[in-house]
Amino acid sequence: MTILPRETEKATVLLMAGSMGARDLGQLHRHLVGLLTARRTRIVLDFSDVDHVGYHDAAKLVREFELVHSYAGEMRVAGLSPYVRNILLLAGLHGFLDTNTHDVGTYKGLASSHNLRAS
Repeated sequence: MTILPRETEKATVLLMAGSMGARDLGQLHRHLVGLLTARRTRIVLDFSDVDHVGYHDAAKLVREFELVHSYAGEMRVAGLSPYVRNILLLAGLHGFLDTNTHDVGTYKGLASSHNLRAS
């Protein structure tokens, strides 16, 4: 999986591409800790180019939401395909996604992630 941070006027957007597994969650965690340490507490996870998330790994995303919240931060999700959204919902993220899922266009200045797979 590729994770590429982009700054916008409203938030830091983590553009992600590929399939997400346990190792990728560690990479995401390191990105989040770095952002929170730098006091960047408005974060958007752009799943537009994520084609699969392992069910057991998806359940671990709850910890990342809790981490951001513990820093008085806000993390939102954008660009979920119906397939990935269903995996996240089945893994227990329904409480996080219902109020935190947005269309990618909501975030002005959001860079396209379509070239991430080639990186």
